[in-house]
Amino acid sequence: MQVLSESAVNVSRELAQYETLSESIIVNQELQNGLKQAESMTDYERNEFQTKVNNVLGEQVFRLSNLSNVVVLTENQEPFFDLGFEWYPGSQIADSIKRINPFEGNTTWNYLRSNRGTDKIALSRVIFSADNLNQKIGYLIIVIDGKVFTRNTYEHVDLGTGGKLYIVDGFGTVVSSADPGIPQGSSYKQNEVFSKIVKGQANKSFYTQVDAKRVLVTNTYIRSADWYMVGLIPHTYIVSELLAIRGNLLYISVIILLLSTLMAMWVYKSISTPMRELLQYAKQIKLGRLDFSLSSTTPPDEMGKLTETIDQMVGQLKRLIDQVGLEQKAKRDAELKMLQAQINPHFLFNTLNSLKWSAMMSGNTIVEEGIGSLSELLHNTILDQEEMIPLRKEIDNLLHYAVIQRIRYGQSFELNCSVEREELYDCLVPRFILQPIVENSILHAGGDEGRVVKISVEISGRDGILQLTVADNGKGFDLREVQTRRHSNDKLSGIGIVNVEERIHMYVGEPYGMLTRSEPGKGTVTVIRLPLKKKEG
Repeated sequence: MQVLSESAVNVSRELAQYETLSESIIVNQELQNGLKQAESMTDYERNEFQTKVNNVLGEQVFRLSNLSNVVVLTENQEPFFDLGFEWYPGSQIADSIKRINPFEGNTTWNYLRSNRGTDKIALSRVIFSADNLNQKIGYLIIVIDGKVFTRNTYEHVDLGTGGKLYIVDGFGTVVSSADPGIPQGSSYKQNEVFSKIVKGQANKSFYTQVDAKRVLVTNTYIRSADWYMVGLIPHTYIVSELLAIRGNLLYISVIILLLSTLMAMWVYKSISTPMRELLQYAKQIKLGRLDFSLSSTTPPDEMGKLTETIDQMVGQLKRLIDQVGLEQKAKRDAELKMLQAQINPHFLFNTLNSLKWSAMMSGNTIVEEGIGSLSELLHNTILDQEEMIPLRKEIDNLLHYAVIQRIRYGQSFELNCSVEREELYDCLVPRFILQPIVENSILHAGGDEGRVVKISVEISGRDGILQLTVADNGKGFDLREVQTRRHSNDKLSGIGIVNVEERIHMYVGEPYGMLTRSEPGKGTVTVIRLPLKKKEG
């Protein structure tokens, strides 16, 4: 049903607010540092930490009206921080944490009942270390008020007399209900309703018996929370509505039939005469009399407008005959330009090769190598349109780029590339993924007069992961300053470091990406993780 789909959209939009809030909380630097030092903290230090986190998160937390609590647990599931509004049975908290699957979104939504007996909905997720995404340092639980959640999302939905609307999770537990007869936290009509929904997921509607009454069950899946929004509509209500609709349709059909008959008679008289005249006009055009006009003799109605339009079309036909020759000439010009566009790149590469041979004959090694590298880079940029290329070609492009940069910067940097084993050369990587990072090291890592920046590129692969590590001994930078400009228009190179990470996510997915570590005066290390795969065939 359309109304259920719209309600599900409202629910998803409401849940998205809390998922966004949870993202900002788990990456909060104060919280990260506190969880890493949780076991060594004194009671006084914990109180100080509670106050500090309250101040940092207060504006984000309290702008959401139906938020009940924010709870943070250590890795051992010991209480570490909460807003102190209420508490929840430990078994329910443990069950919420047990349901978290870090490989499927790292979030889970389920029902909670507070110590006051109020119905709650909890968002639970694992907190990973920002420095090591494989290190689990705690858990976050965001609790929202079930009654306010229902009022904000779907309480206003009316399924008719006797209709019921509620939400169950993937285990059949009612997490939210707009009907007092469906208690939250229960497995309401598990066999009659939920089990049939799960077995026949392709069928969004079906009939079943509930409390000895025939009802229509309609449902929609809320993917972000693994929930089902379920509507129960009594068959008696549907039948009564259909009977009422049938009576109204019969009455309306009779009226429409009478009006249609009268309208048809009037339309026939108003159209038949002008149509006969228009037919005679068309015969004149068929005979080639393009100078004949009928618009001056027709009335100013729809038929008159049609006749006027036909007159205009005849005039355009005369002009189009003259335009055919011009269009044929323009077509030939376009084909010539297309041919030139195909020839120009080859002419450019031939010219560069000629310049390279001239430099070699004159003994100018630097110019010879620079032109050769430029020619290879232009070839790989203009003619090679593959987005995923072998690692061997990516390294060749990087070395060509380094040759060109040495013409400008001389021996101010050293670039060394090493590959763990020969077979990795055939692995596929996004095109030009190393060049922006090395360019960043060349442009920004130096600065001390006479100092040589050493840049190393190391490639290794194991457990299905291809790891590319770019390190330099340059000036380094403050990561916090870079993060504040993360979404700005600043670019660290021609292509841009941010663009590199976006292309990784676009071509190979979110589980992979790029991690940068840097400190002022200690250089920069960038690690790129990609799937270890080769070109098929």
